[in-house]
Amino acid sequence: MSSSKSCAIVGSKFTKQLYFDPYADKSSTGGYRVTDEEFRIKLANVIDTEEKIKNASVYSHPLSSRQLTNAKAYNAFIIMETNDWWWSIEKNTEGITIQRSKYLKSVRDMYQRTKRTTGKTSRLEIHKGKTTQGNDITINELINYIWRKDCLNNVYHLLYANCQDFAAMVFDRIELPYDDTVYFDEAADQHDNDADSTSGFYMTVDKALDEVRRCGGSEPFTEHLESYKLRISFKQYVCNQYLMR
Repeated sequence: MSSSKSCAIVGSKFTKQLYFDPYADKSSTGGYRVTDEEFRIKLANVIDTEEKIKNASVYSHPLSSRQLTNAKAYNAFIIMETNDWWWSIEKNTEGITIQRSKYLKSVRDMYQRTKRTTGKTSRLEIHKGKTTQGNDITINELINYIWRKDCLNNVYHLLYANCQDFAAMVFDRIELPYDDTVYFDEAADQHDNDADSTSGFYMTVDKALDEVRRCGGSEPFTEHLESYKLRISFKQYVCNQYLMR
C-alpha cells in the first residue's frame, strides 16, 4: 500500500529520514534528507511559523501502471494549500517525504521529481479523495505533531504502518478538534501580586513548541517531549512484536 518502490511487508530500506523539497517547481534546486534530530530545527528555518493550512485533501494513485483497479492497492498522500504554497506529505518504505511548490501539479503529479505512477485508464489516474478545511492549524504545528508522534522512527509496515495509515493520521489531525493542551506563560516571573495579572494562556502542545522556540528556552520542555516520544516508541515496539507473532 505504499509507493511502487516496494511491496515488502516491512520497510527494510526505511531510512528513518525525511526528504524535504522546499522548491519542487524549480529545476535548479533539489530536496535534501534530514534525520529525526534535525527534523524540526531545519524545517523551522524555511517554514513560516504563522503559515496556516487553508485546506487539505487525500490523494491516491496506483502502485503499478499494470493494475486493473486501485480499490485496495494504492499509494495515499496528503495535499495541503496555504496562502502562498502547495504542500504534499507522504510515507513509503524509504521514509517520509514533504514537498512544497507554488504550483499544485509539482507536488500532486510528482514525487521526488519523478512522475507519479498512473495506469492506462482514467480510473487509474491520480485521484482526489476527501477534503477538509485547515481549522486554523499551521504547517509548523503539523510538523511538530508528526515529530511528537515519532513518525520517522516508526518503520513502515504494510499491514499497520503504511502510507494509508500515515495519510489518515495527518488528515485526522487537520480535520478533527484537538484538545491536547498545555498552559504557557512566557513571563511568569514578571507578574505582580495581583491574582488576575497573567500573560499565560492555554494552547496545543504543537503550538507551544513554536512559542518555546520563539522565546529561546526549550531544554526542559524538549526533554519532556523526547521522553514522551520514547514512551510512544516503546508502546509501538511492543505492539509490533505482538502483531508479528
